[in-house]
Amino acid sequence: MKASGYIKSIIVFTVLLYALGGCTKGSNPDESSNVPNVSVNITININTSTYNALTKIGGVVNISGGYRGILLYRVNSGTIVAFDRTCTYDISDVNGIVQSQTNGTAICLECGSTYNLVNGNVYSGPTTIGLKSYNASFNTGTGILTVTN
Repeated sequence: MKASGYIKSIIVFTVLLYALGGCTKGSNPDESSNVPNVSVNITININTSTYNALTKIGGVVNISGGYRGILLYRVNSGTIVAFDRTCTYDISDVNGIVQSQTNGTAICLECGSTYNLVNGNVYSGPTTIGLKSYNASFNTGTGILTVTN
C-alpha cells in the first residue's frame, strides 16, 4: 500500500471511531457516569427554611451526601432533580465540584465544564460525561423530597 493510501485509511478509521461515539457528550448521566457509587438515602422537607429555595421553579440547594455533595434543582411545579456535584472531567481533582448558575446550568470552576441542570447533560467543556444523577421522589402535597440511588 502506498503511503497516501495508508494515511487515507487512518483518517477514515479515525472519523469512523469518532462518528460511532468515541467522543460524544454524555446524554445519559447515569449510564455514562464515572463518579463512584455511594449509598444515598436522604429525606428533606422543602418547606423548611433550609430548603425553601426549592419551593420556586429554578431554585437550587446543595446538600451533603453523594460522592462530593448533591445539587437539588426545581425543574417545574412537580419535579425536583438531584445530581452529584462531582465534575466528571477529572474525578480525582478534589476541587472539581460544580456550582449552580442563575440560568439553569452548573459549572465547574476548576475546568470550565458546564452542565444542564434539567437533565445533567454536558453543555460544554473538556468533559464529555454528564453529571451523575440520583433518584428524586417529590410529594408536592407534603413538600417531602426523597433522594436515593
